[in-house]
Amino acid sequence: LLQLVDIRVGSQSLTALNLTGSCCVVMCIDLAATGSGQPVNKGEALRLSGVNKKIYRNGLKTLESMLGLEERTTIRDLAIKFGCTGASDLACQVLQSYEKSFSGADMDFSGSLFMASSLCAACRVLKMKVDRSKLIEVCSIKRSTFDKLTTDLEKIATKLIGNKKVVQEKKKNTIVDDIERLSQDEVSTPKKQKEEEEQNIKTDYEQWKKQILENARIAIKDGK
Repeated sequence: LLQLVDIRVGSQSLTALNLTGSCCVVMCIDLAATGSGQPVNKGEALRLSGVNKKIYRNGLKTLESMLGLEERTTIRDLAIKFGCTGASDLACQVLQSYEKSFSGADMDFSGSLFMASSLCAACRVLKMKVDRSKLIEVCSIKRSTFDKLTTDLEKIATKLIGNKKVVQEKKKNTIVDDIERLSQDEVSTPKKQKEEEEQNIKTDYEQWKKQILENARIAIKDGK
């Protein structure tokens, strides 16, 4: 792993991440042990690294990502973990929409940063509680970077919710129109039937009257 770090990361990047001295060595041992299923004494590893807990945690996540050892997590996995499964569908739609806006760009949107930010944005729009600090820990990124991305994604989520409400309102209006039309038909049908019955009665009466007059005329004629 140390050789891979030298190739993929480089000393300058390690210095920028404050991963100097024994810190990088300890982190590589930590990653190797975790990957092989061996237990790691986190307290001892932190002591030997010479950095504080926050730098160690963020540095470990960064190295894990750069070395391709990061475990892929889906939005639904995060939603289950943080108890906000009701926001997972919207979060997926938000990320898909955001990814489309960068069509053609060579970017990986499957990272934990985009997953966590999309879920956070969806929860905000749906007014669902979620531990933002824990989400930030998942992607090991600066809070300001996470907040900026979440704000951008929140705009997309708001737009998607707005479009969904318009569609639902149109469907609702269509259903209401159908019900009103059906009600009018139900009202008009008995009325129409009554009018037809009255017309039939009137026709029968006219025919009866005509027949009576005809019979009377014949009787008068015969009497003469």
